[in-house]
Amino acid sequence: MAENTPAKMRTFKAEDMDQILEIETQAFPKTSYPRDVLLGYSNKPTDRFLVLEAGTDLLGYIIFSEEGHIISTAVRPAYRRKGFGRILFTYALNHAEKRLWLEVRSRNDMAIKFYENMGMKKIGITRNYYGDDDALIMVSGEKREERSMKRDD
Repeated sequence: MAENTPAKMRTFKAEDMDQILEIETQAFPKTSYPRDVLLGYSNKPTDRFLVLEAGTDLLGYIIFSEEGHIISTAVRPAYRRKGFGRILFTYALNHAEKRLWLEVRSRNDMAIKFYENMGMKKIGITRNYYGDDDALIMVSGEKREERSMKRDD
């Protein structure tokens, strides 16, 4: 990626799959989704599968349902801690119908810290969700519309 190429968000295209699989495998070496599962998410009308790109490079992606379940999100290792995860997360927060929620490995301290910094709270745990690890269930705070409705009451 050229240093001055701006990142832009767009809908996933089939020709993105090889780069998505690279990112997925780097981010989730033990539990990465296979090609057919990812293609399934791209074809579901209730799911949003978006990529963040700069030039011809995919920096990351996010898959979330219209109800707010973040199914998967990852940023290529070379582009982490540069604000790209925040861009993806904020997009989902602003475009989901309800609050965001997700499962995250209980031992993934970096991801947990990121989600906490994005305003998510731990609300539960699913034992052995990842086989050898539990999943923390995290949820975002109220969406802007919910906050403004409460103030109007």
